[in-house]
Amino acid sequence: MTDIIKIARKTNLDTTLLRTLVAISDHGGFSEAAQALHLTQSAVSHHVRRLEEQLGNTFFETYGRRKRLTEAGELFLWYARQILALNDEAFDKLGQRRGVAKEIRLGVSEYFAQDYLPAMLASMRFEKEDVRIIPQLGRSTVLQHKLTNGLLDMVIAVDITERPNLNVQEGVQIADRRLFWVGASDFFLETCNEIPLVAFAPPCILRDLQIKELKQSQLLWRIVYEARDLGDLLAAVKAGLGVSALPFTPSQYGLASPINLQQLPSLPDISINIKTAATVEFNQLEWLIQLIRRCWSLPEQVAEKMPH
Repeated sequence: MTDIIKIARKTNLDTTLLRTLVAISDHGGFSEAAQALHLTQSAVSHHVRRLEEQLGNTFFETYGRRKRLTEAGELFLWYARQILALNDEAFDKLGQRRGVAKEIRLGVSEYFAQDYLPAMLASMRFEKEDVRIIPQLGRSTVLQHKLTNGLLDMVIAVDITERPNLNVQEGVQIADRRLFWVGASDFFLETCNEIPLVAFAPPCILRDLQIKELKQSQLLWRIVYEARDLGDLLAAVKAGLGVSALPFTPSQYGLASPINLQQLPSLPDISINIKTAATVEFNQLEWLIQLIRRCWSLPEQVAEKMPH
């Protein structure tokens, strides 16, 4: 009889989850770890649950108002520290010997490329000489799909509220941004006619938001032009084809508020977030997140001093 040899499938531990466990221990709790890692507390809890499910053990138990490590948790914490120490040592030593330039595929919403990307790229050259940033411009929806599918490492985009995605970590908010209705300098909305809308072709979060607000206000509207990119959209608006909603003041790009703006519904604020792929370890990109947040305030400070 032929013997059948069964090979057990090995499970790979995610170092991002291990770093979360170590952070909880080092910082004294879930909320403290969340603050240190720039994550939400629910994301930290989710990381712990994934580890517990992988290893079939409970790592924390309730003690008074706090949680403390179980015996299995204490044991695994020791292993987690050893794994991370070896991981970091191998990465640092082998990366330096081979002279490999680390690359970060950074997706940036084209709304913000002109004002923010040059300052960020210039600052990055002085921050990390051995890191190469590969920027990719696009719409927020498309960029976040690429992040989910492993085609990008980090994205700066208009936030999209979706179901929790295991391939994307919780976002770090860098700004709230007001939306403005914009049109040509002499654009006038006819009271009885449909509102002519210039918008990106789908998928586009701002297109969906504009249509939603117009429908809720029970206004008549129609898409008069579908733009391929931001330059295309701005050209159509400047030509007087219709109005659109954009996350910057109208005067910034030679546009204006429609003359009879009161006919249009008010628009909600949007959130600008940095999101990273779950495969990217937070400590490797924490410097970049902090640099982006610093650079983000520079164009806003200049805009505040400009006459509107």
